[in-house]
Amino acid sequence: MEMSGMEPRKVDIEQLAWSWSEEPGLEQLTVTRTHSSGEVIEIPVARIKGTRPGPQMTVMSGMHAGEYSGILAAQKLINDVKPDELTGTLFIIPVISTKAFMERNMQLNPIDQKEVHFIRPGNPDGTYSDMLIDTLFDIVKESDYLIDSHAGEMAQSLMSWVPVPMRGANELSSRSLELARGFAVEYVEPRYDLPSIPPFCVALLNAGIANIWVECGKNGVPTDEDIAIHFDGYIAALQTMKMLSGDAARPRQKLLKGTRSQINSEQSGVWHPIVKEGDVVEAGQYLGKLTDYFGNTLEEFHAPNKALVLYYWSNPAINAERRPHGYDWHNGLVSLLDLED
Repeated sequence: MEMSGMEPRKVDIEQLAWSWSEEPGLEQLTVTRTHSSGEVIEIPVARIKGTRPGPQMTVMSGMHAGEYSGILAAQKLINDVKPDELTGTLFIIPVISTKAFMERNMQLNPIDQKEVHFIRPGNPDGTYSDMLIDTLFDIVKESDYLIDSHAGEMAQSLMSWVPVPMRGANELSSRSLELARGFAVEYVEPRYDLPSIPPFCVALLNAGIANIWVECGKNGVPTDEDIAIHFDGYIAALQTMKMLSGDAARPRQKLLKGTRSQINSEQSGVWHPIVKEGDVVEAGQYLGKLTDYFGNTLEEFHAPNKALVLYYWSNPAINAERRPHGYDWHNGLVSLLDLED
């Protein structure tokens, strides 16, 4: 087994701008920032500078630390893209939430129990997660394009699809859609409703950065197929933006149109779902039941409208009392997209 024997340099966020070489090539840094609590943020960043000038793209993953397929695809991207093949500059952040990753945490940050995808940058004096997202934005803010890889963690059985935030100028929305076209998923979901778009994505759009997030993988298991969907989609995006040569893949996709909704439980118990990710359910259709520890039924759940099951909580443990910062991840049952006729 070949070992590099070199640990990437650690660079404070304030020094990052002048820490990169002027020469083409691959560099790897760990960007650091110390929170007022004493906790240290560490974000690994690889930069591949091509031999020809051009746009800047960022590929990032591990915002939620238990979503592994994108993390492994990002590592492969670091190794496979060569500077002499690249036009422009490619930044790759394989794991954003490193502390959560090493603690094998799901969804919420272990320091302050916040959901980092729903934090807007610009508050470095807030909690640890606020500073983490502010630091991340500082790293990526000069990008022209950004792809954020996600998946279903251990408790989530998730279908693969690509949501695309559709806000701002038409040209920006069009470029975001172009980023999504090379991912081999059945559905692409343009999102126009502001509450359904994570604040970090909105901040990227406001900075003029075309962006998407990719949901591919389920139950915290990084299969070869899911890793390949992420990776091949990255390559297609780079080819689409003329950063790599070759014809970009254009797998057949369908556009989703609808409104997000979620079925939650207001009491704790044991969840027995009967739906699967990707199912289309009719209004009133039975979704599953919640029982007590002995198997006695506490409540049955039904679909309020005709909808597509984006994902469901396959883990039976439902804790309605655990709602840090009001977040409903621990009492979620089924995530739906109510379909429009």
